[in-house]
Amino acid sequence: MRDKVLIFGGTTEGRVLADILRESGVPHEVSVATEYGKRIEAGSGECSIRTGRLSSAQIAELLKSDEYLVVVDATHPFAIKASEDIKMACKEAGVEYLRLSRDTGDDRFAGATGSDVTEKSADDIVYVDNMAEAGEALDKIEGNILLMTGSKDLAEIVSKISDIERIYVRVLPSVESISLCEKAGITGKHIIAMQGPFSTDMNKVLINECSAKVILTKESGRNGGYYEKLEAAGECDIKAVVVRNPERLVDETNHLGMRQVLEKLVSDYHLKVDTVSETDICLNQDNAEVIEFTAAGTKKEPVVVLAGIGPGNKNYRTLEVERALQTADIIFGAESVVNRVTGVTASLHPFYDAGRIIEYLKEHREYVSPVVVYSGDVSLSSGANKAADRFKEAGYKVIKMSGISSAALLANRLGLRLEDVRVISAHGRECNVSGYVRQYEKLIVLPSDAADAKRICSEICAIEKEIRIIAGCDLGSDSERVLEISGDETIKDGTKVLLYIENAKANKSKAVQTLRDDEIIRGNVPMTKEEIRALTIRRLELTPDSVFFDIGAGTGSISLEAALLHPEIEVYSYEKEADALELLEKNRDKYGLSNMTIISGEAPDTLSDGVIPSHVFIGGSGRKLKEIIETVVRLNPKVRVVLNCVTLETLSEVTELVKSMGLGDAEVTQVSVTRYNKKGSYHLADAINPVFIVSFGG
Repeated sequence: MRDKVLIFGGTTEGRVLADILRESGVPHEVSVATEYGKRIEAGSGECSIRTGRLSSAQIAELLKSDEYLVVVDATHPFAIKASEDIKMACKEAGVEYLRLSRDTGDDRFAGATGSDVTEKSADDIVYVDNMAEAGEALDKIEGNILLMTGSKDLAEIVSKISDIERIYVRVLPSVESISLCEKAGITGKHIIAMQGPFSTDMNKVLINECSAKVILTKESGRNGGYYEKLEAAGECDIKAVVVRNPERLVDETNHLGMRQVLEKLVSDYHLKVDTVSETDICLNQDNAEVIEFTAAGTKKEPVVVLAGIGPGNKNYRTLEVERALQTADIIFGAESVVNRVTGVTASLHPFYDAGRIIEYLKEHREYVSPVVVYSGDVSLSSGANKAADRFKEAGYKVIKMSGISSAALLANRLGLRLEDVRVISAHGRECNVSGYVRQYEKLIVLPSDAADAKRICSEICAIEKEIRIIAGCDLGSDSERVLEISGDETIKDGTKVLLYIENAKANKSKAVQTLRDDEIIRGNVPMTKEEIRALTIRRLELTPDSVFFDIGAGTGSISLEAALLHPEIEVYSYEKEADALELLEKNRDKYGLSNMTIISGEAPDTLSDGVIPSHVFIGGSGRKLKEIIETVVRLNPKVRVVLNCVTLETLSEVTELVKSMGLGDAEVTQVSVTRYNKKGSYHLADAINPVFIVSFGG
């Protein structure tokens, strides 16, 4: 039964196609020429592999076995003889031949185009039509030669070069490749056996290591690392000899891209096939996102890549992200981020709002491989998370690619271990940085901008003079500065800043931030005693994301304790008396509590300002207890409420209100505290009035 797809592979395209067919459950077999090729295919998860070079007659005999429905030739564009044999065998056996090709051309390097990607001119690139011509051209150029064309044609190239001591070769790390090098007279340190892919920077390292003055490469397209080789040569200011893709010169075959091959398998052979976006085809296959094709062959889901490009220049960009940028056809991002993206052919657009991008892509359906770039890492204080949700809602498959975060880079510059540092973001959001400084010895803060960084520095220095602050400015760029903030060193406007704040006293502070009565400025205003405060705070059951109302705050003793519990707790202190309001401000400023807001006025009138409480403490009601409870319950039916009562009448009123309003059962605890104060040589009892702690809701 003819139901198999026979793939002649050994290339990235062949592996991707095999992966798609395997995931789709389509019967297929992959034919590769070498044992090395077999290992690569097997490493990708392929099980059905045929190994060994086959002649045209052997291929025809294989195709006559009635197993194969169609043949896909995914061999290398330079494997002209292999493609001719496959095509001839298909004709003889009556099996359709599909040529899966890669686009190897690039206008960036075609003549003196004045490209913005490379400064390399046509004078520095010599184009030839075959390996013999390449050898002759290389022989005429002085200096060391780095061959980046593999081992297959090595003997022919070397035979045209008079001084083979000038030659260095980069080949696959296989016995066959090294054997071919030795047969051609290349030995020892002149052989560089490495498995790609290779970035521009890696190519530059090899060029400099060999002191090469010229490289040889094939016009092999993106998957062959062609652009990275030419860019490396350009940046190293050396020449490049390029062997043109022979298929572009002589072949009349109908060349198909990956998407076209898959569509033919669906439409002509009625196979149930999945496909991937063009971006994913050129990425590491572990990241390939599958998009289902219907029987009609139409795309069901588009794909978008959200990529962190690291801080500063491209040296801090991961290889995965670099590949995504190279294979993208359109790139979006904030203007300052997009301006850092160089060396790509994609169209660049300086906006990053997900909704706007979605609308743009709807209007421009010619773009199928979009990438949205973000500074640093997409997992750390990045807009990528919200954007991912928007794209998913719009029916996109989202691939998130991590980058190097500026926080990690600053930690590296300062010799810090990230596991010892707390990283917080004040970027575009309210953040109680001073609260975190009190709790953590080592802190990295991401401010919104330079002005925000200056504000944070002033706020911290006002609390504690001995705190150390270091600013990392424009990290990863040529203008990078790491400076300790002092009277002489300040942050310049317009710089991108991270702050490292070190508070040696944080480790010596109490694990739970509680206050003694004598640590609070009191005056003549009543204050909840520290023993009662401890139990009251316990009954409130505050969480880090709490929005806490302290109604009738007085000196602010409960507000202070709540604000000190966690930097993210939002505290709103309501008070109507002028002398109490003055004490509230003094106590808040004493402890630098930026997460504590003081509101002047009488409750419940002041409670309807749009803030919804999660927890409420009522320390004073001004005879409006019912109205206050009704208001907070209306604002949040699940609010947690705690009251302290000193009279039976108030206790009775509270419990009756809770019952009549259907708020469940009130939990009541009576607390009696007696302190012993030293008087001369004796300790005498000093009893505090009994207090009823009432709690409900939540």
